[in-house]
Amino acid sequence: MINNIWILIGKKLNGEASPEELLELEQLLQQQGTADLYPVDQLEEIWKNNQQNTDDEKLLSKWDAFDAQLDAAEEQEAEEAAQIIAIKTKQKRARIIKLGSLLAAACLMLGIFWFTRKETISSAKPNEVLAPKNGISKIQLPDGSHVWLNMGSKLTYANDFGSEERRVSLSGEAFFDVVKDPQHPFVVTTQTISVRVLGTKFNVRSYDNDKTSEAALVRGKIELTVLKNPEKKIILNPSEKLTVINNQDAPQRGDNLAATRPVDETPFIALSRIHQAKKDTLPSEALWLENKLAFDAEDFETIAKKMERRYNVSIVFENEEVKKLRFTGKFATEPINKALLYLQRTAPFRYKIDSTNQITIY
Repeated sequence: MINNIWILIGKKLNGEASPEELLELEQLLQQQGTADLYPVDQLEEIWKNNQQNTDDEKLLSKWDAFDAQLDAAEEQEAEEAAQIIAIKTKQKRARIIKLGSLLAAACLMLGIFWFTRKETISSAKPNEVLAPKNGISKIQLPDGSHVWLNMGSKLTYANDFGSEERRVSLSGEAFFDVVKDPQHPFVVTTQTISVRVLGTKFNVRSYDNDKTSEAALVRGKIELTVLKNPEKKIILNPSEKLTVINNQDAPQRGDNLAATRPVDETPFIALSRIHQAKKDTLPSEALWLENKLAFDAEDFETIAKKMERRYNVSIVFENEEVKKLRFTGKFATEPINKALLYLQRTAPFRYKIDSTNQITIY
């Protein structure tokens, strides 16, 4: 019976006893003196405490295992994050290197583009402006300067005009009104002279078949260089005029002689004052702007060149002495035959006009 009681107590504590066995255990314990020998309640309390301790240990063990898993997961996550950072850093470095390479390539391409563009602009065909044989052309240069071209004149300038200096080439006659720009000097080059200015108004005449070239300053100041004597610079002040003999067979006299040298050393040049009548708005050197032919104590040969361009005729001299005749005057609307008649009244010469518009003076 004692063993049977302990067996039933053990099943109860383990929760394995059936209702019949629990009833049997209760009946055995109610027998006299048996309850004191088998303190089931105390045993059950001890069992619960022990069971609770075991459960707590299992729970702590599980928590420790879970905590260890968390630590492992954190370590793995940290390693993965470090790897990701390393990868991102490497990718970022690669992107920076790639971007730097692209920027370098872009700068190189831009440099090549601008260099090529500059070379293309520099090597491109220059701009040419031609005035008609019987009219005047007015143009505005890229810098805002204005130029008037006399009959049959040509002005040439490069496509990069104004990038470093403002340089133009002139064949013929032109009046310049130059915009002031000290950083970009304005230079006019002809077959015989070069004129350098900053901002001014002046007239330049240099036709290929004329025996003289001329620069007349209306306002400002210009520096003039005779190309055959480039080391010498001549400064013109307002109302001054410089005349250069282009093709000199023999020295000729002029007003206010500036320099006279042998033909093979330097061209003959003469410095004088421009002439302006009181009733004229412009000096005689620039009256062609008003479509007037003006001349001031000029020889007949020089005047004849002007008349050829104005009237579109050809003039031939059969008398060398007549070429040296000097005239002062001005024509506006007079036809060629009337202009010759006016000149004939002041000097002895004869002329004839044939059907081909060729005029012979003798």
